[in-house]
Amino acid sequence: MEVHHARVCMSAKIVTSHLKVSNASEPHHYDLKTYSQIIFKMARTRAKDYHQKKAFIREKAVELFAEQGFSNSSITQLSGRCGASKAWLYHYFNSKEEILFEIFDIHTSRLVEAIKNVRELGLAPEEQFQKFLQNFLKIYESTQTTHLVLLHDLNRLNPEQHEIIAARERTIVQEIAEMIAVLRPDLLGHQPELQKPLAMSLMGMINWTFTWFRKEGPMSHKQFSQLAAQLFLHGIIRLNLQASGD
Repeated sequence: MEVHHARVCMSAKIVTSHLKVSNASEPHHYDLKTYSQIIFKMARTRAKDYHQKKAFIREKAVELFAEQGFSNSSITQLSGRCGASKAWLYHYFNSKEEILFEIFDIHTSRLVEAIKNVRELGLAPEEQFQKFLQNFLKIYESTQTTHLVLLHDLNRLNPEQHEIIAARERTIVQEIAEMIAVLRPDLLGHQPELQKPLAMSLMGMINWTFTWFRKEGPMSHKQFSQLAAQLFLHGIIRLNLQASGD
């Protein structure tokens, strides 16, 4: 322990330079753990599978956060799930908060990209709407635990990170509202204030599918996307969904 502490202290000037401290003459009071993490990260180079390892950590973190909640999960528990040491994990992430943000950042970016890609296809309004639901629910199918963590632990992010994710969510709602507007321009052209409530109603219908939908159940995600689209567009009275084996 004394040898390790000596090595850390000898590296203080290097750490100070690494942190780009504006006034190097002032004393810096970093604890031993902070010095150790910084020096460890400086000493190691990125492996070829760096991004794959980060993806592996995010996968295990999502499982842990979904089971125990973010606040009840620790880096020690996560490193155990990864079958690695905490030092190894700190090479990829500085904290569990950083892991949480990266999980949400990737997930919400993917959702925004999916909806914008559909809108760029130039489809007829109803076909565009159905394609959007199909693509969204396909993403939800493979990210059920991620979506669960997003709904429950978004408020664990710091204000700046929270705003980044919240802005993406607003973008999604706005994109959906604009798709709905072209479905009924006669109505929403005169009552534009209905666009957001309608968009939020649709999101409320599909956002919680992870709580009950099962892959082994009687309906596939594609079939459910068709049902959700028809139900939203025409209501249960006019629902006429053809059976599909997909």
